[in-house]
Amino acid sequence: LFLDKEFFDIINNESLTSYFQPIIKISDDSIYGYETLIRGVKANGELMYPNELFEKSKRNDLNFKLDRLCRETSLKTAATKKVHQKVFINFIPTAIYDPEFCLASTEKWAKQLEFDPSQIVFEVIETELVKNQQHLKKILEFYRSKGYKIALDDVGEGYSSLNMLIELKPDIIKIDRNIIDGIDKNELKQSVYKALYNVAKEHGITVLAEGVETIYELETIKAIG
Repeated sequence: LFLDKEFFDIINNESLTSYFQPIIKISDDSIYGYETLIRGVKANGELMYPNELFEKSKRNDLNFKLDRLCRETSLKTAATKKVHQKVFINFIPTAIYDPEFCLASTEKWAKQLEFDPSQIVFEVIETELVKNQQHLKKILEFYRSKGYKIALDDVGEGYSSLNMLIELKPDIIKIDRNIIDGIDKNELKQSVYKALYNVAKEHGITVLAEGVETIYELETIKAIG
């Protein structure tokens, strides 16, 4: 308790804030949406980053509460900042045991803040930890029934993410940044990206390339699609 005092203060006071990272639409260089990046705010104003937040929440069995606070903070901040583009919100499937109950407050805030459900994209992270795919399907079916979009993170990172792609049929896939890094100099990475792009295109799935850092990487993925 003593070691995690700052974490408990953040949770009890709901001292979270969201940063917004733009997602660019390549065809016209417009902002397609924003990924919300959560931070805890300590009493002295310093930030606690997600890796530390979720490490402490896990060992104190507070993943459900923290995950819920993150979703709500993202929505409230987006409304305050008058974000009209798509808002990408991460969620941890293993923190949700009953979608109807666990996601009720998120749904309430989305309605209260007058968000168009189609503008909210719930992004599945830590897919390698999901053992029960039927449970995850149930969660995503709940979101979809309310009109929200689903994104799958880190696609191409391993077998589990490809298996998830087949099982979950998301609206958006985020190609893992390890595939994008140096793709202009690596023909094998180009082939993997091309295969994922073609599968997505064939099934009406939007492709998002993560971690594009150089003009050469950008030109390469633009050439592929």
